Amino acid sequence: MNKVAAFICYAGCAGIACLLPHAAYATLPALVTLDSQSDASGVLVMSSDVQKLITVSKTFGFLPPLAWKLAFNEKRGDMTMAEFIPANETLNNWSNLVCMQGFEGLAEDVDPAEFLDSMANTYQEHCQGEVIYQQLGSLKVEGLEAVHGLLGCTSMPNIHNTSAIASTSYITSPRGEMGYFTVISDDNDIYLVHKSIRTAVFSAESAPINQNNYRDFMAE
Repeated sequence: MNKVAAFICYAGCAGIACLLPHAAYATLPALVTLDSQSDASGVLVMSSDVQKLITVSKTFGFLPPLAWKLAFNEKRGDMTMAEFIPANETLNNWSNLVCMQGFEGLAEDVDPAEFLDSMANTYQEHCQGEVIYQQLGSLKVEGLEAVHGLLGCTSMPNIHNTSAIASTSYITSPRGEMGYFTVISDDNDIYLVHKSIRTAVFSAESAPINQNNYRDFMAE
């Protein structure tokens, strides 16, 4: 496995149920970990790595609503990840998700379009229905190069693995998943950010996010 493929295999957020962080919760110290420091008043402060992800993501229009929570983050090797969901939801049962990831040094080995294509290929390996993948072209914002696109699965297995708060693994009914993805590159690093939803299983013709409404979806 080459370096790019190895990163892609590790690139999954909760929206891609098969990929590493959430397919291997049993190996992690906790399901929900803020990985934050406390200031003198005891208020949790996000780590500098997460703050950097938020800064880059905000530049491209990805910023969770104030009512959402940071449900999970970790830094492992050259990869940093943060996931945000509505405050009343959990990572085993979410309807909306914003995921941010950064990969240090990867820009030397892959461009954003190749990275997004590889994400779609990996997604396809685990979708039980039809994969929807539409590249929407390239972007350049504040000197950063990016590509964006739509990626989803009409019927994705909803698998929950053993974790710090779930003693046994279980499977619930498949859900449809659809998201708007952007892959960003600076001189050294690659960033993957996406906003996704889970719904009832749908058909490709009735996908809840498409080229006509994805801007409205991102503005919600």
